[in-house]
Amino acid sequence: MIHELDAYCSAFLYTHIDTEGTMTGFPIAKAQELAGLTKKQVIVAGGIRSRAEVDELDAIGVDAVVGMAIYTGALQ
Repeated sequence: MIHELDAYCSAFLYTHIDTEGTMTGFPIAKAQELAGLTKKQVIVAGGIRSRAEVDELDAIGVDAVVGMAIYTGALQ
């Protein structure tokens, strides 16, 4: 869908529903794949559990939405 919508969007938000709310980690390979499909901002969510993971996503140019890890105090 990114190819179809790229001309109409300024950014893309992808939620990995298989890991959403689980704090089991976001599949970094999926983030890399999505970032490779567009020059627009890519934001991912779903399972992010640590600052190290946020840093890893940042290193590949992908922004993160963190929820449960903040709510539970795992990410401060």
